[in-house]
Amino acid sequence: MRTHFVQALAALVVFLGLASFAPTGASAVGLGETCGGFIGVRCDVGLFCQHAAGQCRFADAQGKCVRVPRFCRGISQRICGCNGRTYQNDCERLAARVQLDHVGRCTRRW
Repeated sequence: MRTHFVQALAALVVFLGLASFAPTGASAVGLGETCGGFIGVRCDVGLFCQHAAGQCRFADAQGKCVRVPRFCRGISQRICGCNGRTYQNDCERLAARVQLDHVGRCTRRW
């Protein structure tokens, strides 16, 4: 019985030691770096993790960190966001931090 306790305690110590090297999500990545994915790597402040177009329902999709615009010009090129909303242009979609479904008006509602 004592042997099982010692083995369990040793396993716990090893686990806790390895856990200290696991990514914590506390650090974020910069512009152009890979983000998202299974472990949910975040982008630095002012950046947004942009996935490939049409990856609306992939929880573990990876993307690249892009800048979130502060101001958008009045250019009209309809963009459909993954939230089912049509945006005036891609800049407005990025400012709202919404993933891209496709270029053009949204035709379906989520």
